[in-house]
Amino acid sequence: MASPTAARLGLGTLLIALSALYVAGAMRHGAQVNVSRARADQSGYLWDAVGIYQDRQTGTDRLIGERNRMPVYPWLLSWLYDPAMSPDQFFEKVKRWNTGFSLLLLAVIGVVVRRLLPPLAALNLLLVVAFGYFVFKAPYAQVELLFYTVWFLMFVACWLALTSTGRKAIVFGLLAGLLAALAHLSKAAVLPFAGLFIAVSAVRAAGSLLPAARAGRRLVGEVLVPVVFAVAVLAVLSPYLLNSKRVFGHYFYNVNSTFYVWYDDWPAASQGTYQHGDGVGWPKMPASEIPTMRTYLRGHSAGQIATRIKDGLEEMVVVSYNRLWYCKYVALYLAFAAVLVASRGRSVAAVLSEQPALTGFLVLYGATYLLAVAFYKPISGTTLRMLLTHVLPLLFALSRAFAHPRLSRTEWTVAGSLVTPMHFQGFVLLTVLFDAAFSIWPRLMSDFAGY
Repeated sequence: MASPTAARLGLGTLLIALSALYVAGAMRHGAQVNVSRARADQSGYLWDAVGIYQDRQTGTDRLIGERNRMPVYPWLLSWLYDPAMSPDQFFEKVKRWNTGFSLLLLAVIGVVVRRLLPPLAALNLLLVVAFGYFVFKAPYAQVELLFYTVWFLMFVACWLALTSTGRKAIVFGLLAGLLAALAHLSKAAVLPFAGLFIAVSAVRAAGSLLPAARAGRRLVGEVLVPVVFAVAVLAVLSPYLLNSKRVFGHYFYNVNSTFYVWYDDWPAASQGTYQHGDGVGWPKMPASEIPTMRTYLRGHSAGQIATRIKDGLEEMVVVSYNRLWYCKYVALYLAFAAVLVASRGRSVAAVLSEQPALTGFLVLYGATYLLAVAFYKPISGTTLRMLLTHVLPLLFALSRAFAHPRLSRTEWTVAGSLVTPMHFQGFVLLTVLFDAAFSIWPRLMSDFAGY
């Protein structure tokens, strides 16, 4: 057996080699595939960055992002800008920077999963994320990789808040709120998640009031989690929300969730509020023509709504199979989970019942965003960018379940050989290493990943 020092040296060498492969692939993708800043919304982020830079020089304050793109990412890009650059030079600089930044984000993810998962499971999760979709999206002037990372950190903090008690629960609840606010300022898709977490943690707190034998400190921690989470979110977001209220008349104003989602498709949205100034103020059009949830439900049958969701769900499968490289690993993890449920159903049920608040939250989170992403597909054109937000949380949750003592000691006899969950993790590692070396490169050189 190798010594711990030799094992660490070997792991370090492997990670360095894979990092070099990652950077080489991402840079080549940026040079050969992502060659137009006008494609996708990259020019919008670059435009916002230049505006923020100019505001910083002149002391002015303009509306950034047209209440579509959020301010955190262009603020970061604004520090890269130099007026001497041409637009194309700025674009190339951002692509290189974003590739390096993606490595930093992967390092953060790696540190977090290593603390919460066994070593091999953590390594596999990091490599699947890196070569399944991060490497494809690294050389883009888009917020997605930052958003995916902050979302995952928020998800983990919520997980820990729901499974902790006392002071730890309060700390994790506060951290989750701060991360939720940062995620919202990166991409305005957090509010349903925040609402679900507040609701579930409040129900958990209410349940903790029932047993009279609960320790006081533990009880206070559970009760305060939804409070500190909500306070942290509102405190960080308050300047942005107040600005939205002043200009648009609503605190939580975003053109996608306020208007576009209630159109039947993007062509309809582009001829609606978009053409009537929804990015600079409340759209100047008759109130009866402004779409809302009420008008959508009134004008569509249950069958039409179900068809829209069904089409979105089908597109998720198609786009996952045809683009990037994460689909294989999602299928592997889900297949292994199905094997555990089929062969060790009682143990799986026991694991899920240990943390009912967490289990309920995960079910609600998965169902809510699965339906929401499917429903929004006619507006976005594809579910890919939104769907990728949830790949890492899904694989993390499954990895945590596989590592649970009730399940990690499971054994099967296959063709006379003993098989355990560790063999599954070994198979995943060999698969991702093979794919990184041989399979991913051709797709990386052909698939545009800015959707």
